[in-house]
Amino acid sequence: MKTDVLIIGGGPAGLSAAIETASRGLDVTIVDEASRLGGQLNQQTQALRPLPSLYESMRGFELANKLIEQIKDYNVRQLLNHRVVGFYADGSAGITDEENVFPVNAKKIIVASGAAEKAVAFPKWTLPGIMTIGAAQTLINRDFVMPGREAVIVGSSDFAMETAIQLRDVGIRVKAIIEKQSGALAKEQEKVSELSRSGIPFYFNSFIKEARGNGQVEQIDVALPDEVITLNVDLVCMDGGRAPILDVFYQLGCSFGFQEELGGWIPQYNNRFQTDREDVFIAGNAAGISTHGPLLLTGMIAGISASEELQAISPAESHEIREALWKEIELLEYKEVYSGRVKHLEKFANPVLKDQFIY
Repeated sequence: MKTDVLIIGGGPAGLSAAIETASRGLDVTIVDEASRLGGQLNQQTQALRPLPSLYESMRGFELANKLIEQIKDYNVRQLLNHRVVGFYADGSAGITDEENVFPVNAKKIIVASGAAEKAVAFPKWTLPGIMTIGAAQTLINRDFVMPGREAVIVGSSDFAMETAIQLRDVGIRVKAIIEKQSGALAKEQEKVSELSRSGIPFYFNSFIKEARGNGQVEQIDVALPDEVITLNVDLVCMDGGRAPILDVFYQLGCSFGFQEELGGWIPQYNNRFQTDREDVFIAGNAAGISTHGPLLLTGMIAGISASEELQAISPAESHEIREALWKEIELLEYKEVYSGRVKHLEKFANPVLKDQFIY
């Protein structure tokens, strides 16, 4: 199979890249492991804000539907329930449906592989009923399954606070939010205030000492600054943060750099979201953990840049659009994340050491 642009990952960034490339007449192929495009948006019922100026405020699943509807107007081939397993010597991607493997030869590749949740380890943390906050959100919003009746949340990011609110709203009693730091980490403090007003206690400078249960979690011991308390729960939702999924970039031989504000080790890229491999572009959380608005914008920039290289858009027009989108990223992204992104770009343009990259 041949295609102009192969997009790996069908989440918000991948879909944004598909719209930008396919709308300019390019043949586009999206590959995704899931049975539906949209990624994590499909199980997000909270209102997303702020979004790029092209979009009004909407819920996550509504944004997924909107993006999916947009690509229906263009020449986008969808390889759902497929994944990339490697690359052939000629540069084509090896793609499998878990039964057969076939090559896809692409002129340009945009990798929007997203991010994976990290667990929080403690004794007996593998007991059933202990899961990531994303898994709990999926059970509630996609599968319509109550993951438990009495829960605790470990962590206090914005994502954790959103999940706590959703658990509460479907009738699950949230007995505590446990945070090892001295204060809540959520940047949107109104969520913290809302949960506090609901009577949910926040335990700061605290952690789970141990979980117990017969076949599933039934109790946890929580180490507070001055004592250890025991809570009876059947659901523990862990928020260990997220890390970019980088397997494809290792296989492609891209260079990496470390940027703590963006999630750690990520591929090097320039302001076109082009890696040190000229045929490979990057978008979304793979380019640095961020919020929904910037993720959409990175996909748009990657798509426009790939389109320019394939002569589907003039360099002058591409430059003008890209400049405007970068200004939006600066407006929408948290300051520390944007600062880290700028530093990451500078390292690509002016490497301090020739061998600073790892593979």
